[in-house]
Amino acid sequence: MSSFSSNAILAKARSMYSRRLTEQNYEELLKRRNLNDLVSYLKSNTAYSDILSDLKDVTVHRGQLEALLSKETFLRLNRLMRFASKKELEFYQLGIMELEIQLILTKARLIVSDYYSGYEVEIPTYLKKYASFNLYGLISVNSYDGLLLLLKGTKYYEPLLKYKPKDDEPLDSNMLELEFKHIYYSEYVETVKRLFKGNKRKDLLTMINTSIELQNITKIYRLKKYFHATPDQIRETLFLEYSRIPRSMMNELIEAKDASEFLRKLSTSPYKLYVDDHEFVYIEYYTEKIKYNLAKRFMRFSTDSALVYMTYKIVFQVEIDNLKHIIEGLRYGETSDQIESMLIY
Repeated sequence: MSSFSSNAILAKARSMYSRRLTEQNYEELLKRRNLNDLVSYLKSNTAYSDILSDLKDVTVHRGQLEALLSKETFLRLNRLMRFASKKELEFYQLGIMELEIQLILTKARLIVSDYYSGYEVEIPTYLKKYASFNLYGLISVNSYDGLLLLLKGTKYYEPLLKYKPKDDEPLDSNMLELEFKHIYYSEYVETVKRLFKGNKRKDLLTMINTSIELQNITKIYRLKKYFHATPDQIRETLFLEYSRIPRSMMNELIEAKDASEFLRKLSTSPYKLYVDDHEFVYIEYYTEKIKYNLAKRFMRFSTDSALVYMTYKIVFQVEIDNLKHIIEGLRYGETSDQIESMLIY
């Protein structure tokens, strides 16, 4: 990557990072008790003023607000992608694949749902020119065969064909999602290995593998605690090829007899999460916090533009998730303390 391109990405990412929500912003947001007040504060006091400028305070709807926040995520990353060199653009565009997978899964689930009655997947207009297939084709598709035809020739076709429901069998959307994620992670890792070398490659793979490994840990815990899944059932859902924890340690976690034993074993792992079963109700909070802190460290101290881009994406997504937690908390009338307990910053 040219020094101009690299420096431009670093400067832009750090500029956007400097305008992140502060502790004081969160304190003020937690005082708001309805969406109108929340939007008013965000428009007047934060970097969200532009994306929310056309949102009228008297007509704020939760779905509309969350859609705008998701759009802001894409717009910010796009501001960084614009500076990417042609050689490394493929890496910066990997996030597009993530969004495509979400839309395809939503459409597949709608098609086979007993409740499907013309309800449509919403296509973000800002994504159209970056997509690898005709996104608007998803709107007119009304059958699984039609979805296969639309996506023939893409990387998504084979998984869709593999899990096509037979006769009256339901769609195994969880396994379809797992297959899509395998493709996504494989492409992510292969792209990093192909485009980067040395410490740059090492740090990028550390961040990717840590993110995947934390997903595995969350999944093991939830499957043990809430579904009493067997070790073999758990293994089928994991991405073990990307684990940084020694395979022997991961096997111990998978083989743990229940969620409590899993937590005890986890406390001796490299993550050393010394928490009891009661405190671990929201395991996603702890795994996300680990990923967030690692990303924030790289974001602040790395001089590599690709790594700063990747970690800014993680840090900003946590901020968007925080806002969605606040929105959800307001919807259900949770107290400020209850909402704050779910926030990471």
